[in-house]
Amino acid sequence: MNHEATCTTVAELPPREHSRARLSASLLFLVDGVGFGTWAALIPSIKTKFGLAESGLSIVLLSIVAGALISMSLVGRALSRKGSRFMLSLLAPGYCIALALIAIAPSFGWLLAAGVIFGAFKGSLDVSVNSQAITIENAGRKPIMGSFQALWSFGGLIAALLVGLALRQGIPGTTIALSISAALIAISFAAMGNLAGGDASPLKRKPGFKLPNGRILRVGALAFLALFSEGVMMDWSAVYSRTIAGAEEWLAPIAYGVFSLSMAIGRFLGDRVTARHGGLAVLRASGVLTFLGMLLIILIRDWPITFLGLGFAGLGLANLVPVLLGAGGRAHEESVGQGVAMVSLIGYFGFLAGPPAIGAISHWVGLPGAFGVVVVFALMLATMGPGMLRRASEPAK
Repeated sequence: MNHEATCTTVAELPPREHSRARLSASLLFLVDGVGFGTWAALIPSIKTKFGLAESGLSIVLLSIVAGALISMSLVGRALSRKGSRFMLSLLAPGYCIALALIAIAPSFGWLLAAGVIFGAFKGSLDVSVNSQAITIENAGRKPIMGSFQALWSFGGLIAALLVGLALRQGIPGTTIALSISAALIAISFAAMGNLAGGDASPLKRKPGFKLPNGRILRVGALAFLALFSEGVMMDWSAVYSRTIAGAEEWLAPIAYGVFSLSMAIGRFLGDRVTARHGGLAVLRASGVLTFLGMLLIILIRDWPITFLGLGFAGLGLANLVPVLLGAGGRAHEESVGQGVAMVSLIGYFGFLAGPPAIGAISHWVGLPGAFGVVVVFALMLATMGPGMLRRASEPAK
């Protein structure tokens, strides 16, 4: 089934069923965001629990990278055969269970194993839920990816607030994570019944390795820069606020919440902004805002200013994923799912590899110096990004 057929199938849903599909997908974006936000907000506690330095924490983050890259390299074809609705029925509950495995890990070795499992479910879930969202967006013929991604960010905000307040009350991190996991499993099952079908596109030829086309590679390169920066802010914002900016232990997870809130606000507004000004203008403005936010974080090491800088960076990074994943889904010549999977594989490599890379660099130049990598990437997105995205949007010759 080609791209056009996929769009037609979903568009033929009655309006009420189409709305229900959008609501179900929204709930799964929320589940995804709360789950990852819980992990990110608990990173300082996990770091303390196992007595990890930045280099040791980087190893844990690398385990998540390994799991995600393995799963994301396989999920594209599974999506083509089975469709995102079937895949999500397995991946969403599994993702919630994987979060619980991290919480109950009794030793560093078990923590690494749990990290691989969590990364595998995280990567597969991201690709599958974004494929479902782009299918719904294509049916509606107007940008809605921003609102989906906003719910992911809003989920991170919810997680940061819950974790921060629970830690302040003296509740152990394990209890917090297990309670949140149980709630997310219930929400996942509630969302399954109304997801949109019709995006399975089984290939007629035998599966084999195929390099992405030039348009996919351009979009993927931009996604790498954007998601590298986003991943660094998510995994290191709480640690940076605690160890560099001087925030108290219970306040440090709120740094992640500030970042998530600004991303959620940006994404709720993003669909309208993108429809009015276009993806190129959004990309340029995003790079500038991220650059300004990172300068505040690096140059003024006081937690209120750090929170302000995280707000600017969150607004800047908010709409890059909706713009770039949407472009990737439309750039593939065979199916939305494979286009999203290819761009996601490149981009989410940055999302997952960025945090451990920053941890390794910080060993030599300190965490503020390592954050300079994000400053450089933000400048590249603002200056080089629009031209690359323009070429990626041109029809294939």
